[in-house]
Amino acid sequence: MLGGPGGPRLVSPSRRRRTRGSHRRAWVAGVVVVVVAGGLAAYVAAHRRDHAKTGGRRNISAAVRSRGGGSARGGLRRVQGHAAKLADPFTTPATRTDLRARDGAITAAVEDLRTGQTWLYHPRGRAQTASIVKVDILETLLRQAQMSDTPLDDDDADLVQGMIENSNDDDATDLWDEIGGSSAVASYNAAAGLTQTIPNSDGFWGETTTSAADQIRLLRQLVLAHTLLNRASQDYELGLMENVEADQEWGVSGGVPKGADVALKNGWVPLTSDSNWEVNSIGRVKGDGRFYLIAVLTSHDPSEAYGIDTIEGLSRIVWGHLAAGGSAGV
Repeated sequence: MLGGPGGPRLVSPSRRRRTRGSHRRAWVAGVVVVVVAGGLAAYVAAHRRDHAKTGGRRNISAAVRSRGGGSARGGLRRVQGHAAKLADPFTTPATRTDLRARDGAITAAVEDLRTGQTWLYHPRGRAQTASIVKVDILETLLRQAQMSDTPLDDDDADLVQGMIENSNDDDATDLWDEIGGSSAVASYNAAAGLTQTIPNSDGFWGETTTSAADQIRLLRQLVLAHTLLNRASQDYELGLMENVEADQEWGVSGGVPKGADVALKNGWVPLTSDSNWEVNSIGRVKGDGRFYLIAVLTSHDPSEAYGIDTIEGLSRIVWGHLAAGGSAGV
């Protein structure tokens, strides 16, 4: 969520923290930072909420599901290198036919976490992040909390929930300012291996530019062991991404059955007019023998709905291609 027709600046750097109305939920995800023996490593854990959300959203205790024996990272170590190699999903006839028929600019990336294979579509493409940068903002915040051994307070936890689950722009602005803005995000990204992402230095965080490959690198920090974020921080952020509000569950969840586990974040904004949209979706998908990261960035879509259809069509093809056993599309 960002901006409106006519190409406004996405988020004002001077916007002050708003007063939260009574519609905001009173619960706060408790987050504790714990010092790990042998160093300053720390982790952030969220208390499981024991009540259902209103407004048609899912119960969080049900949405934050088990990740393969309690650890997505451990599961990755067990299977990587043992699944059959797959062909590039972006070169299949179905993908070529689908993408050839779409207007606008598309760049995408997929990493199969079972085999370690990564595939890129139009790798030189760059796009404006819109709200997918909120994943980056939260990763930066959690890393800072770990390194300073400082718990997230109740207000921060409230801002984080609003930013990820509801894609609230005011919450994102508050957190962007709190972490130190573009320089802090750039520093985190450098440590995470991102080389194609430029945070907006004027405070308009949604105008950060990035590549699909960099978004995969960012998502890796949420699933791989021994990275910048420890397991509790990873699980905390993935849990929020698994529980986005119902009307934002589109995108890289396209074609994925209900039994699978999807953690995602979307971004959407008109660039210059209501007929020129940026629509993006990134996430981690796990289930039915599949375990992968996916990022699809689309620019110059004639409408928001058109961009969503493009992403979901590609997502559907990727899900089918990465079939259990690693045989589909070969």
